[in-house]
Amino acid sequence: MHIPTISLLLLSLALFESSSAITATNQFVSPSAVSLPSDTVRFSVNYATALPSLAPAQWEKDYARYTRFLTPEIRRTQVGLSFTKDQVHTWWCQPSANPHAQLDTLTRVKDPAKLLGNWRNLVNRTVTHIDSFSVADQKFYRSASAHNLPNDVRLNMTEQKISLQTLTPKPEQLNSKYELVNQRYLLLYKNAKARGAVAQVGLDSAGHLLLHHCSVTERKVPGKYLTYQTVIRQSIFARE
Repeated sequence: MHIPTISLLLLSLALFESSSAITATNQFVSPSAVSLPSDTVRFSVNYATALPSLAPAQWEKDYARYTRFLTPEIRRTQVGLSFTKDQVHTWWCQPSANPHAQLDTLTRVKDPAKLLGNWRNLVNRTVTHIDSFSVADQKFYRSASAHNLPNDVRLNMTEQKISLQTLTPKPEQLNSKYELVNQRYLLLYKNAKARGAVAQVGLDSAGHLLLHHCSVTERKVPGKYLTYQTVIRQSIFARE
């Protein structure tokens, strides 16, 4: 599958990933139990992120809460790749507008003008969420981990354009037109005929701007186990 160039550029700020994990939790739990990751220094690994129920039977219902936000334009950005190897069925999609771990809808941008201006990066990292369910022993497994990325990033937003600039380890810049869709998605495009990259965007209660660029991988062996992995390129910005 060809990933649009603009999608790869979207978070060029996520290049040169650090190899040191800042937090990770792994635990087998019953579907009725609760397992929460530990906090990082400032933002927990599931900060502003809504995770599905611990009961896999409820997952389809959980996803349905978000499908109302997916316009035909957003759906057209969703191109998945599926294959089977050694009886393992795998499906992968990047960028994903409807991942297993979603940007919390409480961060929806009700006033687009609040996105405008200059922003500096507070947090730049990849966050990986994995949910697995073993059919044989009815055990549920949830884990979350985060890896820091270079943090010297600047963002500027006007009513029509977004500009992302990284200063380390080498200068990188993305300039693109964008559209805010359903107070939740940034749809990036070079022109009206070349749209494709999509990210989740939000504002938290403290006024931070949140960008989530997601990929999702589903692995399953029918009747044995099911695993969902969401990798989020997460950036949290403060206004300059």
